[in-house]
Amino acid sequence: MRRVDFWQFLPLPFSGANLSPEVFEMRRKSPFRQFLPVIATILVVGAVVAFYGLTRSAAPTENAPEVQEQIALAEKLLSQGEPEKALRAVEKLRGEDGERALGERASLLRLQALDAAGMHEEAGKAADEFLAEFKESESKTGVELLRLGSRVADAGLSNPDLLAAVEEFIAKHPDHEGTPRLELALARHSLRIGDTQAAQRRLRSAMRSNDLDRDVLAEVQREMGDLNLQRLVSGVDGDVYTVKSGDSVWEIATKSRVTPELLMKVNGISDPKRLRVGQTLRIPAMDFSLVCDVSANSLTLYNHGEFVKVYPVRTGRVAGTTPTGDFRILNKKQNPVWRPGDGRVYQPGDPNNELGSRWMAFEGDILGIHGTIHPETVGEYASNGCIGLTRGDVEELFDLVTVGTPLTIKGEQDTSRARVIPAPDVPDPLSDSQLARAN
Repeated sequence: MRRVDFWQFLPLPFSGANLSPEVFEMRRKSPFRQFLPVIATILVVGAVVAFYGLTRSAAPTENAPEVQEQIALAEKLLSQGEPEKALRAVEKLRGEDGERALGERASLLRLQALDAAGMHEEAGKAADEFLAEFKESESKTGVELLRLGSRVADAGLSNPDLLAAVEEFIAKHPDHEGTPRLELALARHSLRIGDTQAAQRRLRSAMRSNDLDRDVLAEVQREMGDLNLQRLVSGVDGDVYTVKSGDSVWEIATKSRVTPELLMKVNGISDPKRLRVGQTLRIPAMDFSLVCDVSANSLTLYNHGEFVKVYPVRTGRVAGTTPTGDFRILNKKQNPVWRPGDGRVYQPGDPNNELGSRWMAFEGDILGIHGTIHPETVGEYASNGCIGLTRGDVEELFDLVTVGTPLTIKGEQDTSRARVIPAPDVPDPLSDSQLARAN
């Protein structure tokens, strides 16, 4: 029997001896030699997998202190209205190559930052990834909402499938805190296709939400206010009056408890002196009231107790100088004179006349609703106690409310929501000659 040398089964480089042709051929045909490439490949692949596994396991988990700290930073930045910075903070957790997996909390935060930054296409993709990876997440409904909202913001609601998906979500989750934003999107879509009734229905539904986000509420109220005023001025709600001999716009408006300006606007009257006997006028059904909320610096107009429009205002810089309680509009003046109480008098047209172009007194002739020459201060605490609006808003409101309109002022100064603006130095009034040149 032939003796077999152990060395013959080793690879050729390890033989360490001169081999006879017979032994060389035996070794070349050995099973070990033939399967060596396969074995080498398995070893190399195993080493690579092991190395990758070690590096992945070496990456910090979401519960690691340094990860928690980074997530907390991103959440703080997002709450402060800096979504781009929040997104950068989250992206650091993904590593330089962006391949490191994020946990549920960080993934949700990344999605929210993308949405807040207006990166709607990316937010939609991130939502898809989140729902695929975290199927049992408690945030699933909120992520579905973000996905729909991102797609609506990116492509609108012209796609019937997306429109149907939005309506389905609202039907399933009518009380979800994010549903009003979708209602707002549907309302705007209805406006684009000319369906104002559907738009108003959607906006009313959104406003009924108990936990409406402040920014969304402001958008809903703005859209609703514009629609309500359009309907009011159209004159579709109200009575019809036939002009008689001796009638005037002022007399008809007074009897109808509307302002002459509104009566003329509703009926397209450009010259109040040119009424015709027998002319038919539409008389809007008005029963206005006003509510000023000092904490929110808002002035809301109601008609028959129903919301019409909300206006941003400025109120007293010193707490309590805008009084709370129930008042009425006592008088109305166009282009009022301003007497700040120090002996100076600012005439209409003076660029330093703080009252602007309109005045509606509610306490004596000392406090009132008026315009301002500093529109940038509207929304802040910046007056001496009056309620100040931008010029466009105060002129619009002036044409709507009559003397005697109820006004309720409530709330108290909230400096977490608005700033206190110091009183500016006011130059002396212009002389008559300077005023004539200025106008």
